[in-house]
Amino acid sequence: MTAGSLSKWWVVARREWQVAFQTPLAYVLLALWMLISGFMYVGLLVSSQSSDLSSLVQNMTVLILFMAPFLTMRLLAEERRTGSEELILTSPISAGQWVVGKYIGALLVWSVFVGVSLLFPLVTSRLGQVDWGVIAASWGGLWLFGAATLAVGLFASSLTDNQLIAAMLSFVIILLFYIASWVQTGGWVATLLSYIDLPDQLTSFSVGSVAVTPLVFFLSLIGGFLFLSVRSVDLRRWT
Repeated sequence: MTAGSLSKWWVVARREWQVAFQTPLAYVLLALWMLISGFMYVGLLVSSQSSDLSSLVQNMTVLILFMAPFLTMRLLAEERRTGSEELILTSPISAGQWVVGKYIGALLVWSVFVGVSLLFPLVTSRLGQVDWGVIAASWGGLWLFGAATLAVGLFASSLTDNQLIAAMLSFVIILLFYIASWVQTGGWVATLLSYIDLPDQLTSFSVGSVAVTPLVFFLSLIGGFLFLSVRSVDLRRWT
């Protein structure tokens, strides 16, 4: 990748970062993220009086089901609705650079959410002993979980010019990955559904182990949906 192509997607990413925090939505979502996570955290302390935050991380993934669609719904849908997509797609920037830039911008915003939530283990460390290795793996898994759902949301946003439809479609796709293992079946189908189940893939991270299989799964999910997003944009570019 040349310096020119790097600069192009970075310009898009920086613009997305700036736009995200120029509107109230990011601040409202961040406030809700910390408020609801805070209730979960206090509930964990009261019920178990334990410094083990693995269950908190698992519970926070439920919030991502709702956060990711709202963080990504406008990324491509809004550009398509306003007609600016056509101008961008006729410029020297490639569909891949544009999509990756959009994704990186959303990922930077998500990184703020994850970074702020580190307040919980910091508070816990003042109340008792904390295994920072487990915390690093758990929050790294949480970040990857969110990164994968953002890629899904970006793809959903590439399919429509309506932000609400993009958010709903994103939610449904993420939910299917979230409850995949709930389907009662057997054989290779059960194995496949268990593999694509998002919470199951997070389990090893939440206990402090960074295994190869879940890491490959999350990265493959991100790469796959980014590829689909680029193809979706390219399809409109040549039609």
